[in-house]
Amino acid sequence: MTEVFEDWFTLDLDKYLATAHPGSGARVIYERIEETGEPEPGPDVHNIGLPDQLVKTLEKRGIRRLYKFQYEAFKCIVNGDNVVIVAGTGAGKTEAFFIPLAKKILEEEQANPRVLLLYPTKALARDQVKRFVEYSVYGRFGVGIYDGDTPGSARRKIASNPPPIVVSNPDMLHVGLIYSSHIRKFVEVSSAMVFDELHVYEGVLGSHLHHLVHRLKLTRNKKAQFIASSATIGNPKEFAESLFEEEFREVRGSLARKGTVVHILVSSGYLSRWSAVASIAKFLADRGFRFILFVDSQQVAELLASTIESRYGVNVAVHRAGLSHEVRRDVEGKLREGLLQGVVSTPTLELGIDIGVLDVVVLAAPPPSYTKYLQRAGRAGRRKKGYVITVLGDDPIDAYYARKPKEFFEQGLLPSVVEPLNEEIIKLHFLAYLLQVGRIHVSKVPCEWSIVLDDLVSNRLLKIVGPYVVALYGRIHEYVKKRGGIRGQGELVEIIDVKRNEVIATRESPTAVLELYPGAVYLCMKRNYEVLELDIENKRAYVREVGVGPEVYTRPLYTVDIVDYDVLEERGSSIGAIAYSKVLLEVVVDGYVVKNTYTGETRCIKALERPVTYTYITKAVLVKLPLLEELELHGLAEAYHAIEHAIIASARITCGAGLTDLGGISYPSGDIAIYDAAIGGSGLSKSLYMRFEDAVRTAYELMKGCTCEDGCPKCIYTPYCGNNNKVLSKKKALYVLSEALKQGLILREKPLARKMGKPLA
Repeated sequence: MTEVFEDWFTLDLDKYLATAHPGSGARVIYERIEETGEPEPGPDVHNIGLPDQLVKTLEKRGIRRLYKFQYEAFKCIVNGDNVVIVAGTGAGKTEAFFIPLAKKILEEEQANPRVLLLYPTKALARDQVKRFVEYSVYGRFGVGIYDGDTPGSARRKIASNPPPIVVSNPDMLHVGLIYSSHIRKFVEVSSAMVFDELHVYEGVLGSHLHHLVHRLKLTRNKKAQFIASSATIGNPKEFAESLFEEEFREVRGSLARKGTVVHILVSSGYLSRWSAVASIAKFLADRGFRFILFVDSQQVAELLASTIESRYGVNVAVHRAGLSHEVRRDVEGKLREGLLQGVVSTPTLELGIDIGVLDVVVLAAPPPSYTKYLQRAGRAGRRKKGYVITVLGDDPIDAYYARKPKEFFEQGLLPSVVEPLNEEIIKLHFLAYLLQVGRIHVSKVPCEWSIVLDDLVSNRLLKIVGPYVVALYGRIHEYVKKRGGIRGQGELVEIIDVKRNEVIATRESPTAVLELYPGAVYLCMKRNYEVLELDIENKRAYVREVGVGPEVYTRPLYTVDIVDYDVLEERGSSIGAIAYSKVLLEVVVDGYVVKNTYTGETRCIKALERPVTYTYITKAVLVKLPLLEELELHGLAEAYHAIEHAIIASARITCGAGLTDLGGISYPSGDIAIYDAAIGGSGLSKSLYMRFEDAVRTAYELMKGCTCEDGCPKCIYTPYCGNNNKVLSKKKALYVLSEALKQGLILREKPLARKMGKPLA
C-alpha cells in the first residue's frame, strides 16, 4: 500500500521507485518537512552607533535591523573579543562579523590591511567577495583577493596599497609566510583574522591550521583578534579554543536554515545502493531538476557518474579532490550555467560555492556525522523550496536508521575534533617557520613543536647552536616542497597515463596503496584505467586506459599489523583495558577481488605476484578483550574480528567517522586496534577513546538488532574488510561482549602486551 506523504515530490518519487523497480522493495520510508522563518530580531541599524555611510549601504541591501545573534556578535567584536559565531545556512553569519569590522575600519585610523578574511578554498573566497563589493560603495572601504590565482600585477598593486580587507586562504598563508614579504606584512599589520566555515578545520586540516596559527602568532608582535563562524558545529567554543589556543566568546543563532526543505529517506530494498542512487538521478533529470549527488569516496564518485551516464544517459560530471583546479572550476561553471543536469561530488562541494539554483541534494549514504548532513543539505533550495534525499542501503548504520527513521533527524551535533600532536604535521610547520626566520630561540619554540625537535636534528634538517634552533636551508626546502601544502600529510602519488605520458590525477598515501595496486581498476573523469605498476619509492602509479565499462570494480585484499606502539593515555573500561597510542602500522596488499558493479557479487580473486608493502605512523585505540575458554582459538578470532567491524561502524554514530576514516585490526589473543587512516592521526581515534563505552554499546545494539543468522552487511560485513569478510561471527561477538559487559569483569592486562596470532583487518 502506498504511503501518504504531504509533499507531491515525495509521493512522485515513491511511485517512480515502485514502477521502475517492481518487487525490489525500493521505496520512500520517511518524509520530514522543515519550514523556518526569520531569526529573532534585534535592534534597528540606526540605533547601534554605526557610521552614516554604513547605515545607508545596509539599507540599500534591505538590512534595516540586525538579528539578535548578529547584535550579540557585533558587541563582542567591537569590544575586541575573540568570537565564534554559529547560525543556520542563510541566517546572516557573514553580516554578523562583517558589519562590526566595517564600523571599526571606518572609525579607526590604522595601516591597511585591517582584516585578513580567510576561507578554506579559493573558489569560496571569490564567491564571497562578490557580496563584500556591494558594501564598498563608500570611498574609504575596499576588499582585495590575494591568493594563488591572483595575477602578478594585481598582487603588486594590493601589496603596494593594501585595501582594508584582504581575502585569502590558509594555504596561501602557509606558503606566503615562507616566501612572500607581502603576506608576512599582511599578517603583521592586520588587527583581526576571520576564519569562515570553521567546521571544515577538523581532523587533518584542523591539525594543520592549529600549527599554522602558531606561526601566525610568532610572526606578530602583538595579539590578533580571531573571529570564526560556521553553520554547523557541535562544540564551537571548545573547538575554536583548541584550534587557536585563545579564549573565545560563543554567539549562537538558530541552527535552522531559512526557507522550506523536504527531507526524504529512501530504502534501496533489494537493489544495490548504487543502482538505487543511479535510478534516482534519472528520476530527477527526467523532471528537469538540477542536483548534486554526494558520496564520500573518490572512486565511488567516478563509478556512479559512469553508471548514471551509461545506463540512463544523464549528463553528469565528477567533482572531487585529486582533479586539477581547472577541471573542478569547469564543472562548477557548467552546473551553474545549466550545461549539466547534475554533479557527483565528494565533500569538495559541501561549502557554499555559488553553483546557481540547486533543486535537490542526494546523499548516496548517510554522511559521517549529522553536522555534515546539515552542511550538504544546505546546498539545496537556497532560493526556493529544496529537497534532500538520503538513500539507505544494507550496512549497519543504514539498517539502524531504516528501523528508526525519526532518530536520524533527532541526532545531536557531535563535537568536532583535532589532533594537535600529529608529528608529521608538526614537523612541516616547524620547518616552514624556520625557513621564514632562519633561527628561533629554544625558549620560543611552542611546547607542541618540541616533541619533534630531536627527530629533526637527527635527520639533519636543523641543528642546535647555543640557545638557538637553526635551519639547514637546502634540506628543509626539499622536505617542505615534498610534503606539499596543508590539505593532507601523506605524500602525493602521481597517477600517470602511460599512453599520453601525463599526470591525470593524484592520490595521497596511504590511501594510494589500497587503490593503486597492480591490476586495480582506477576511474578518472568517467574513464576506466587498469593500474600497471605502483612505484611507492618514487610516488608514481602507472595506468592504462581500458575499454571495459563500469561493470566491475576492485577491492584490495590486505593485512595490517602493528609493528610498534607507544601508549599516550590509558584507562580501564567496562569491557577491559583500553589505551590511546601512537602506532607504527605495516600494510601489505597481497591480492584483490573483482566485483560486479551492480550486484556486488565476486567475479574472481587474484593474487599479486609481488605484494605491496607500506608502513606509516598514526594514532589508535588499543583494546584488550577477555579470552573465554568456551570458545576455541578460531571462534575467538571470529568474535574479535566481528567486534572490530561493529565498533568501526558504531563510530559513525558516536564519533562522526566516515566509512574510511578509521581502520581496524584484531588478533586471536583478544587485542583489537581501531586506528586513524590518516598518517599521524586525525583525532577520530582520540574521540573514540573518549567515547569508547558508548561505541561498544552501540556496536552491541547494531549486532543484536540484526535478524540475520550469523553476520551480514547490515551488522558486521563491510566492503573495506582486508580479507573479504572472512573469519566473522556475530553470535560469538555478541557472546564475548555480553560476558565482557558483565559487571566486575575488568581486565588488568594491558592491550598488545601479549598479542598473538595472525592479524585480521
